[in-house]
Amino acid sequence: MMRRFLSGALALLLAAALTMTGRAAASAEIVRAFVYDGTLYTYVAIEGAEAPITKAEARIGTRTFPAAGRLETVRQAGAPVTWMLLVDNSNSMPAFREEAEAFAGSLAQSAGENTRFILATFGDAFSVAGEDVPAGELAERMEEIPFDETVTRLHTAIGQALDYFEGLPRERNELRCLVILSDAVQYDPDGGIPYEELLERVGHSDVMLHSVGFGDDQEALDSLGRLAAASGGLHQAIGGLTAEEAGTALKESSGGLFVTGFDLSGYTASGGTERAAVTFSAGAELICRAEAEVELPAREGTETPPPAQAPSLPASQTAPSGGTVPPEAGTSADGGWPLLPVLGAAAVLALILAIAAVLLAKKRKRAAAPVPPPPAEASGEENTAPAGIYMRLEVLQGEPNGVPADLELGEELVIGSGPDCGILLREEGVSPRHARVFFSGGAVWLEDLGSQSGTALNGAAVTQPTVLRSGDQITAGDVVFRLKF
Repeated sequence: MMRRFLSGALALLLAAALTMTGRAAASAEIVRAFVYDGTLYTYVAIEGAEAPITKAEARIGTRTFPAAGRLETVRQAGAPVTWMLLVDNSNSMPAFREEAEAFAGSLAQSAGENTRFILATFGDAFSVAGEDVPAGELAERMEEIPFDETVTRLHTAIGQALDYFEGLPRERNELRCLVILSDAVQYDPDGGIPYEELLERVGHSDVMLHSVGFGDDQEALDSLGRLAAASGGLHQAIGGLTAEEAGTALKESSGGLFVTGFDLSGYTASGGTERAAVTFSAGAELICRAEAEVELPAREGTETPPPAQAPSLPASQTAPSGGTVPPEAGTSADGGWPLLPVLGAAAVLALILAIAAVLLAKKRKRAAAPVPPPPAEASGEENTAPAGIYMRLEVLQGEPNGVPADLELGEELVIGSGPDCGILLREEGVSPRHARVFFSGGAVWLEDLGSQSGTALNGAAVTQPTVLRSGDQITAGDVVFRLKF
């Protein structure tokens, strides 16, 4: 009887796996996608993802491509970023000189070694004032702009700035950003580039357009804002916030984008635009997905069938938080992604075995036991974080003693007052090796290491390894903090 019940349950499970759709718990937006040297690069904004991403895939047509490198943010990766500040040089701008200089100084502050600044102006004509301006000199170079042009060919200048970028040699997955500083008033006696044409070009360019608006011509500022929105960029109006705040916000939003590359080896294309869907997952759980139109260069080669199961990210590489499961073979009637292709054969088998174990346990009339805690010391490849998990430390009480806000969880992070601790807390009640955070069984765990004052999670004492979720409140001695991942 039990055997029939078990067989029926497994059959139902398999049928459900063929028809269920994965629902994204988080949201993702591809703000930039382009192909360079046989690799599809995407810059993705992910919101609301709490589980660590362990897999990323791109789908073009019927083909899927696993992530070819580290999955991390621009800030984490130290990815190359080129900023062009395109400054309105017209005679309506002198009143905003100080704000423009303050914005430039804020944007340039703490710029990474792979950050490049280009300073350009426009009025009657587009002009490059400096191609490699040191970050520390950017605001000073802004002081040299005369702001005396009587013609403002805004739309034409944006088109010429995009032309300029197209002529620059690209460095791998370089993020290219065009930042327009203007009161947004377009005055071009010759007409210039039609707005709708420029809007379409901005939307398809591999350059991300941002804008900083000055003045009170709301209609002009809204027009500039639509150009930024078409590019997935950020539009900010000075007045609602300070120039320094605008520079910091732009730097933070760009640095928080996830940059991912997908190797297109073996993929043939005749060129043109294709729809690419990028998915992120945590284990077998769909987290989020996003789609974008991508310009594909013509490629010759032999078409090869997609792998039976998409490989995970290499264990030697990093996968921070956020995610989605990749689709494999078509979509369901309501547009969702079939669960079986998403999970893959191995994941479905593991799920079936897990259900079987639960059913057998019920037969013996034993209550389902809780998931056993991971071993006291994480060891071996199965307990190592899939590629390093990006974490952000937020201290609510106490001092982090020089611990950086951005952390990476590899095998483990030890919390304590000892000099070798990954999270160093030299406060009252913190033991040399107080607790540890580690990855095991597809989850992040918190474990007390026999500390004198104990460890608490959301106010409850940690007496055994406990699953840690992004944003949980951790107390060690007199220090209270969160880890967001």
